[in-house]
Amino acid sequence: MAVKPFKKSPDVSFDDIDYRDPLELKKAQESLMREQFIKVEVLKIVRKALENCFRVNGPNAHEECRNLANRYLDLLPESRAQGFLGYQRNDPSK
Repeated sequence: MAVKPFKKSPDVSFDDIDYRDPLELKKAQESLMREQFIKVEVLKIVRKALENCFRVNGPNAHEECRNLANRYLDLLPESRAQGFLGYQRNDPSK
């Protein structure tokens, strides 16, 4: 049985839209929020894997789980969902 691929909606940027069209504005807002929530979910998955690694490895976890901990720390600053208003208001093309 063949695996059916996920239906992906197109990415819309605030640079490419006409702000007077509410449909385009809504698509850009939803696209930005979707990308932010994906980053948050990736962070949750890495954190869960790190917790599991610490649980499994016990006293050697600091050595064995270093790569997961470094990845978690790299993802942490950029994984905060901030919403779309900051991007929308600070768009230079407006």
